[in-house]
Amino acid sequence: MRKPVLFRVTNNLNIGGVQRRIRSVLPLLTDTFDVHVVTYKDKGIFWEELPHHGVQTHFVPLNGKWDMGGIRRMAALFRQCGTDIVHTHSLGGNISGILAAALAKVPVRIGQVHHRGVHWYARSPLHRWKQKAEETLIHRLFTDKVLHVSQESLDYFAQQTGLPSGKLAVLHNGVDFNAMLPDTDPAALRASLSIARHKTIIGFVGRLVEGKGVEFCMEFAKQCLAASDRYAFVIVGGAPEEKLRSLRKAASGWGDGASVVFTGERKDVANFYNLFDLYFFPSDAEWEGMPGVVLEACSFGLPVLARETAPVREISAYYPRILFMDDNTAPPAALEAALRLPAADQLAFRDRFSIEAMAERTRALYLALLHNRAQEHPAR
Repeated sequence: MRKPVLFRVTNNLNIGGVQRRIRSVLPLLTDTFDVHVVTYKDKGIFWEELPHHGVQTHFVPLNGKWDMGGIRRMAALFRQCGTDIVHTHSLGGNISGILAAALAKVPVRIGQVHHRGVHWYARSPLHRWKQKAEETLIHRLFTDKVLHVSQESLDYFAQQTGLPSGKLAVLHNGVDFNAMLPDTDPAALRASLSIARHKTIIGFVGRLVEGKGVEFCMEFAKQCLAASDRYAFVIVGGAPEEKLRSLRKAASGWGDGASVVFTGERKDVANFYNLFDLYFFPSDAEWEGMPGVVLEACSFGLPVLARETAPVREISAYYPRILFMDDNTAPPAALEAALRLPAADQLAFRDRFSIEAMAERTRALYLALLHNRAQEHPAR
């Protein structure tokens, strides 16, 4: 029996939160669907890897989200493969991919929003308004569902676009717990980072870019290290070398001068979660859609100290070992309170946020939309 043909559309398959989830969830759908991914800006490391897991990859370069020549080529690819479902990601994919799917007369067309604050990313308010108006029109005319990784994102998107509630849905992210197994002895990793055995390790994972709360994290670490020499901060994430040098120089004068470690980008993040005593999440409110790093930290049973954000509040309904602080809380006191949080049962958390649960919710959504379309057009 012919499997329905599914295409995901994203700008690249380099290492990142969205891409890592695509890499994890799509192989779990291959028993039901003929699964493909098309990228339009870059290929990336997972582009080469996914075919080994039953997912076909394609590259159709686009010169901007309104590149009609590229959109027509993508539509031709959809027609050639007999595509039944197109599921796009972020602003560029939601415009280019949905237009290509509409041109190819793909029966089911799904968009997805991953951020609240930076989904419409233009610098000027007028340009952001233009992006919003363009995407709203595309979804109103051509999209069956627009998925969101959190209720906050859905509510904001609905308020900004005026799209009907029936066109919007929440699809929580999932974590591939089996892929998050450490393979390095934490004592050896601690020694390689030159962190004394008596120190409590506070961890941060994420790109060191705007919105991730890097400046807040630095000030937080500075105050904690001024209060006590028992902490070490390990900051795992990529940044331009000049920025890393600047951050290292600033932190070299705090505490014993060796209590803030910047590792740069690392693939073996599971080893670091296994090393941490606490996970610190300083991202600015509205920046994160549903932070995968918090989900990963929770999967290791870590206490989490976070600035107030609605998506992390959603996580805390399933994992209570999270303490929220506001910007006026004294850092050492907040840190000690979070470290005292009792251990939490992970059953409800894993039932909601495992990659398998995400795959099952995704599968059910696809099949329901295909069924609805078949009911509307029984001759197809």
